[in-house]
Amino acid sequence: METVCPHCGSQISAGFNYCQGCARRAVDYKLCEKCREPVVDDASRCPHCSFVFRKEKDGAFDALELEVRATRLGVFFSGGSVTGLFLPPIIKVHAGRITVTKWTLFGLRRHNQEIQVSRVASVRYTKGVFWGGLMVETFGGAAEDLSEKGLRQEDARMMADQLKSCLQD
Repeated sequence: METVCPHCGSQISAGFNYCQGCARRAVDYKLCEKCREPVVDDASRCPHCSFVFRKEKDGAFDALELEVRATRLGVFFSGGSVTGLFLPPIIKVHAGRITVTKWTLFGLRRHNQEIQVSRVASVRYTKGVFWGGLMVETFGGAAEDLSEKGLRQEDARMMADQLKSCLQD
């Protein structure tokens, strides 16, 4: 049984995955979102333009919305930050990114550290005597790791659990 190539209209012999006329994949394919070339259904990257296809895990992270503020005393005692007494750090998960916002110089300077959730390799909750902490490690090196101490233990545990649930396939 012959079929018609969806790309050029040529006849494709039974049992062939590629069109003899245009050499494009014509069976079990999806179109690349960037270059519109046909690619194997389960491909993670387009061989034509190197576009990385989104995974279900990335969609779960995109839908996740969390915000946790460290406690004032927790930041002061765990990190020695006087500014943290007035402006404690905030960890926010929004639109596929994890952002930690900290202030210095008594609030005159704001520093945002941000990583894409697709780079997250592991999430750890650390339990202290009074306060908890959160450690987010990434693939490819410690330069992008996020760590924050001085969180309420319940907040740190909740955020770690929700991030871990999105990491599981």
